[in-house]
Amino acid sequence: MSSNPVQKFFASVGARDIEGALAVIDENTVFEPQGPSDLPIYGRFVGKEGVKRLLNGLGEYFETEVFEIKKWATADDFVFAYGYMQHRVRKTGRIFKSDFAIVCQVEGDLIRSYKIFEDTAAAQVAFA
Repeated sequence: MSSNPVQKFFASVGARDIEGALAVIDENTVFEPQGPSDLPIYGRFVGKEGVKRLLNGLGEYFETEVFEIKKWATADDFVFAYGYMQHRVRKTGRIFKSDFAIVCQVEGDLIRSYKIFEDTAAAQVAFA
């Protein structure tokens, strides 16, 4: 793997460059944030349109205060990341903070699949 498309994805998201983020997404990608189906930030988002819908939703639901990747690792065609995030839920004003782990399968410079694991109980409290 010559570059890290996941790193490019997050740099673009952080810069609010949705088109830049989508440039490193495979047409058939599957993003699956892991969590309860009653929260709109979790579920299955397929292809560039699905990822765009997810990113727009995150922008609508959250005001991001902190999002940092603390460690990166790669193995074969997988990229792993560990980090910390803190978001204010716009609707409730509550803070959702959590460590997280991300597992992505990549092919070349494109993200084929994406899963994030975070404190979903804290998310439910912040959305309530």
